[in-house]
Amino acid sequence: MTDDLRRGANPWASPGQWFRGTLHAHTTNSDGAMPPTKLVEHYAYAGADFIALTDHWKATGPADVFGHHDLTVIQGIEVNTESATTATGSNFHIVGLGVPGPIARRTEGTGPAAAQWYLDAIREVGGIAVVAHPYWSGLTLRDFDGLHGYLGIEVWNADTEVHIGRGDSSFLWDDLLTHGHDILGLGVDDCHRPGYDSVRGWTVVRAPDRSAPSLLAAVRAGHFYASSGPEILDVAWDEAAGTVTVRCSPARSVTLVADGTRGARLNAGPLGAAMRADRLRSATNRPEGVIEGELLTGAILHLGGNERYVRVQVEDDRGRRAWTNPVFRRA
Repeated sequence: MTDDLRRGANPWASPGQWFRGTLHAHTTNSDGAMPPTKLVEHYAYAGADFIALTDHWKATGPADVFGHHDLTVIQGIEVNTESATTATGSNFHIVGLGVPGPIARRTEGTGPAAAQWYLDAIREVGGIAVVAHPYWSGLTLRDFDGLHGYLGIEVWNADTEVHIGRGDSSFLWDDLLTHGHDILGLGVDDCHRPGYDSVRGWTVVRAPDRSAPSLLAAVRAGHFYASSGPEILDVAWDEAAGTVTVRCSPARSVTLVADGTRGARLNAGPLGAAMRADRLRSATNRPEGVIEGELLTGAILHLGGNERYVRVQVEDDRGRRAWTNPVFRRA
């Protein structure tokens, strides 16, 4: 991982525009319900700016889509290790973004070594490797021992959340970050049945334009955040003051997540706790979010100074979340 990512990218301080889409979706080229063109039309109608088609063992991309559609199609693939190759007896699923073609299947090897072979294969052809739905896969900290060369994990996967409630991998993400795995978190649909598991998970990317190379370069640089609903409008770091000021769509809580017992949080409501956090002020200079039913539009969160990493998490009144990528403050 680059030095910039070790410090942590701040896309809100970077030039460009915001583009929203999903980086994991399936078509009838594998186990999805819609052919590529229809799935692209579905996401275009929903207002997505981009979609990565990531069929199992088949690289699906723009060449599989007919006609002109007002969104960017990124070629991708999903591969997996063989069954019973993890600590819990499951297997790794790995998404490759921007791959030029299929990835060869390998049946030998178990554990992290089997996953590493695919991570290396994706990287060697210029792709971006992401560990898919780790909570659904039953992956543990031990499964990631020694893994390298991957961008991050899917912190949110809508399909596995809809099916069995195992779409939120943020607890595992924090465990990995605490133990020195400097990785990023993406939000995806993993769409198989459009309507049931689509338009529920987003990666929101800050890029100069909507072309596939620009979007992939921005993702590789960490210029994105993940969401299952909320928008994060701005994140401003003030190292001198030791604060992080967040502005967002209406939320019931804004949290600065860190390792161990560190961190900060602001909650909405007349009894909403403020732990190492300050409220934004209204136009009449009233503290925001102290009236029953009133939500927050941001928070001022205080750094402790000794965190290994920090990331921002926003939760709306429906329980949907958005996650920034971590900023790494010490080794």
